[in-house]
Amino acid sequence: MIGEIDELRFLWFIQKMEQEKLRTVGKRIGDLQDLPEELRAELQVSKLDVLEEQILSVIKNRYDGIANIDEVLVGLFRDHKVVQKRSTVGARLYRMGKDKLLFSVPKKKGVYATEKIDRQP
Repeated sequence: MIGEIDELRFLWFIQKMEQEKLRTVGKRIGDLQDLPEELRAELQVSKLDVLEEQILSVIKNRYDGIANIDEVLVGLFRDHKVVQKRSTVGARLYRMGKDKLLFSVPKKKGVYATEKIDRQP
């Protein structure tokens, strides 16, 4: 009986690991801005994926790894000459947080970081 439970837990763990791997497929390419146009034209990366890369680039490079939505909106324009709706960027930041591409800063509403921040009491 205990052996069966351990086997089921192990299978569940393996399944969760595989799901995590699958969630990152297509998101491991990194920043596409340095690629030549002819290569980018061959990629099947949607504009939304490009937006994720631009957001990550802005937060990492312009704001030292931590920013709020206003800073991201301004950084997108200044670095990439892109104007996005606040609701679009807000939804994307939230989804990137769920995918663990970004991390919410504890006790700071609407602030995201590229590295997990453990806030001390």
